[in-house]
Parts: sequence; C-alpha cells; structure tokens
Amino acid sequence: MAGTTDFVGVRVFSDLRSTVAKIDTRDSTVLGMVVPAPLADNAAFPVGELVRLSTDDPVQVAKLGAGIALDTVNQIASEGIVTDIAFTRVAHSAEADPGAKLEAEINNIVGSAGAKTGIWTMLEAKAHLGLEPGAIIAPGYTSQRIGGVANAVATAMSTVAGKIIDCMAIVDTPVTDREAAAAYAEDFATALNVIACYPQVVVNLGAGNVTRSMSPHVAAAMIRRDKETGGPYKAFWNRPLQGILGPSVPVGYIDGEITSDANFLNQAGVGTIIEGKLLWAPFTTASDPTVQNWRSIKRIRTRRAVEKAVLRPLRQYLSEDITPHMVSLIYRSLDQFLGDLQTLGAIIDYELLWSASMNPATILEAGALRVKMRFAETPDLVDLQIYSEPQPEAFDVLQAAIAASLSQLGLNNVRVTA
Repeated sequence: MAGTTDFVGVRVFSDLRSTVAKIDTRDSTVLGMVVPAPLADNAAFPVGELVRLSTDDPVQVAKLGAGIALDTVNQIASEGIVTDIAFTRVAHSAEADPGAKLEAEINNIVGSAGAKTGIWTMLEAKAHLGLEPGAIIAPGYTSQRIGGVANAVATAMSTVAGKIIDCMAIVDTPVTDREAAAAYAEDFATALNVIACYPQVVVNLGAGNVTRSMSPHVAAAMIRRDKETGGPYKAFWNRPLQGILGPSVPVGYIDGEITSDANFLNQAGVGTIIEGKLLWAPFTTASDPTVQNWRSIKRIRTRRAVEKAVLRPLRQYLSEDITPHMVSLIYRSLDQFLGDLQTLGAIIDYELLWSASMNPATILEAGALRVKMRFAETPDLVDLQIYSEPQPEAFDVLQAAIAASLSQLGLNNVRVTA
C-alpha cells in the first residue's frame, strides 16, 4: 500500500477466506452411463446431451422407455440405493443385421474425443450438470471383442475415467467361459481403473426372470459401500448383491482351493459371484507385472481419491505470494487431510516432504512450488493363510492335568506316580 493515501481515518479491509484450505473427498456415488434409448422421451432425454437422471424419480425414469437404459436404472435401484446418474443417450441403429447394429451403436457410444460425444461427454458432466462420475458403465456394449481385439467402449471408458482421475470403468466380459473372460481382461492388463465382471446375472425387473449384465449391480454395490462408510476408502466385495437372483452360470468356489473358477477369474483380473449372490471381486484387470501391485480396487480407489481431493481446494493458494507463511498453510492443509484419513483407517501412515533440491531458486522464481506427499493405503485382506500342524507336547499338559485332578480327589487308594 502506498505511503500516502486519500483518506484520513480508520478503514477495514475484510478477507473472510479460510487460511487453511479444507480438503475433503468428493462425492464418489455418482454414476456415468452412455447407452442408446430408442423409446426414450426426446424432450426429457435429447440424443447426445448430458442429462441428470435420478434413480429416485419414477416419472423421469419412466421417460426412458423400454430398453437397456431403463433396465439398467432398475438394476441399480434394485440394489437398494438412490443415486444420480450423468446420462448421455446416444443414437440407436436401425440396421436389420444384429452385428451391424451392434457395431454402429458401439461407435455411437465411443463417440469422438475431439467433439466430446459419446463416452467423452462424461468429461463435461461436472461443468454441465454439477456431477462428476465415480464410475462409468455402458451395459450391453462392453463385453464384445469384435475382430479379436479390445472392446472399443471399454477402452474409451478407461481413458475417460483416467482423465477424471478417481473414476472406475466397470465393464462386462464375454460369458462364453472363464477363459474367454480372462482373455478379455488381458486386453486391459496395464489399466488401473477397469473392473471386469463375469458372468451375467439373473434378475426380475417386474416381467419375469431375465438375464442381464452384471456391471450395473457391481457399480451399485460400490456406491452402497461408499454411502455406508462416507467415502471410497473401503472394499465393497465379499458382500452379497441384493438385486440379483443368481449368476447366469454357476462359478465354482471351494475354500482353500486355488484352482477354483472364482480364484482363476480373480487372478486374471475378473470379478465374479460365488455362492449365489456373494460378490467376489477384489482386483481390477491390472495383472501385468508392472502394475500388479496396484490391482486392489480398494487401494487404487484410495490413492486416486486422495490425488483428486487435493486439486480443487488448494486452488485458493494460486495467485498468492510465495512466502514461508503461505507454504506453511499448504502443508498444514495437507497434514490435516491426511491425518483425518489415517484416523479413518484409509491410510496407514504418511509424511509431507519439503525438498530444497525439488524447489531450486529457478523453480521458485518461475512461480512454481513442489510438495511431495508420501502415504500408504491400508490394504484389504484377500489371502488369509492359516497354518495347521500337530502339537505333541499338548499331551504332556494333558498328562499333568490328569495327575493333578486325581491328586485332588483325596482318596487313600488312588495314588499318582511319576
């Protein structure tokens, strides 16, 4: 402020912003969905436009008309949750040939990255709807390997989810057999954000039992767990799916048997259902040795949630002078956030590092600041190993106990000897 001013007296310049940024994890319970809806109301769901769809609004849901979109919403709701969906309706194909129709609709769902159509509209959901998906689904269009190559919709979903950062692509595999499901997952062996589901599920949506994609139920199970625990830091597998009658084909599982179907699928990066309704899905498709350490869905969701959470709140420090005080405020904000996560059990431990070598004078002069967060996510237990072996010395204990018991009888004709 200048040494001289045009005012004589006392003035107040009020700044009510919090000095320590409040960092919190965003709402992870929003779904993104991109599918055709040929019978939908055109005014309620214009083709190619993002719409906020609430599973708790029966009038709006009814306007979807019969088809995959309506079935998917009913499947999600059958899991006992209420959520918002960022929904983009894409054009359906009028092709008479089923193969040509499928390919055309897959192309519409994939859309254009440059034009932000199809799956790519999910990147605009925050700006247009105030919603940002924590998971993306496109049931009915992710299981195919046309031409023996990776599914185009699942590929685009993984890319878009990666740009959102803390978002998962939940897809379905072929249902031919477990080997086909494993081959599908191999296409995404280096992806950290793809959850693959096998087989399909049997559901009743009000008009008899039908077979439908498993992915809507897995997405809903993830949302249900997030709502129960208040964030994306807890595993959602090893809990029953509430809206299904059972898997479309049985998946074998025997406790302790590593060659069972379920374990084969899990190790290949495919989630499944055992014992009728129990979701058995600890891992993403990340089976490649370069990323396998991050295949736990719980761990990667925690890592990405933390990384995403710090971005927007710390914007408040942009444009401020780089001073020791301002840098201290940033560290205090991060320490507070990570400390809360440790209290919640989301992370084991953490530390925040200031490195002079990472922040040389040239970097500071350019207006940059580098902060290093180190933390370890709490892993979910997936392999409980119990070792059994005989204990012959227990019989010595038994022998002594028998002798003591007989000695206490106080009978003259009962004698205990060595």
